[in-house]
Amino acid sequence: MRIALLTDFGTRDPYVAAVKGVIAARTEAPIIDLTHEIPPYDVFGAAWFLRAIVRYWPAETIFVCVVDPGVGSSRRIIAVEQEGRVFLAPDNGLLSLVLGPRSSVLGFVVTNESLFLPDGSNTFHGRDRFAPVAAAIANGLPLDQLGPRIDEIVQLPYEPPQYGDVVRGSIVAVDRFGNLITDIEAARIPFTPFVLEAHGIVIDRLETHYAGAAPGAFLIVGSSGCIEISVANGSAAERLQMRRLGRVEVCRIDRR
Repeated sequence: MRIALLTDFGTRDPYVAAVKGVIAARTEAPIIDLTHEIPPYDVFGAAWFLRAIVRYWPAETIFVCVVDPGVGSSRRIIAVEQEGRVFLAPDNGLLSLVLGPRSSVLGFVVTNESLFLPDGSNTFHGRDRFAPVAAAIANGLPLDQLGPRIDEIVQLPYEPPQYGDVVRGSIVAVDRFGNLITDIEAARIPFTPFVLEAHGIVIDRLETHYAGAAPGAFLIVGSSGCIEISVANGSAAERLQMRRLGRVEVCRIDRR
């Protein structure tokens, strides 16, 4: 087993180092950083990040996902297994995009306090609960020893894309280059050529790569297979003043 960490802790403070120390003291499983640069409290950002990368990770991976604005409250910690991967996270919607609302999963609430660090903090469950539980799972602890079985998890208020004569979706991420990443999969658009409309702006130019793009906004199929809005050598988010979760529509050119 390997343990992969996804948090909003950053790397300046001692938080990630403490989590790794607790894990390393309890297991020889390798510890891998996915990212610690999720914006603070950004559960949706963590959920989309996880969905975007999980397909590339093998089974026998424990994903420890700690973006947890409800830490110390009555929110649950859950452990869910799907296709040989284990996801350990707060039950705040973080797992809803990768697992889906009706996925066939094996899930449990983590209530076995014997696994937690003694005299733990109400503000740092990442170190005091997630880390020792992840180590125990890596060492072979069956998930059914964590706590009671669950059939449902908290869902984020997210509307998946709809594919039809008009395809409707959302901007789900803005990367560090300012590309506006939508959740519309290019391969599922049932017509071509097409235009995209967002925030009152219509974009009808589809490019195959950045280097050959003329000035102005254009569409491109990104590495996730989804349509992205880009500007050559610039930030589409700043140029077009668009933000995450803005709605977009794709339709045939002749419908405009």
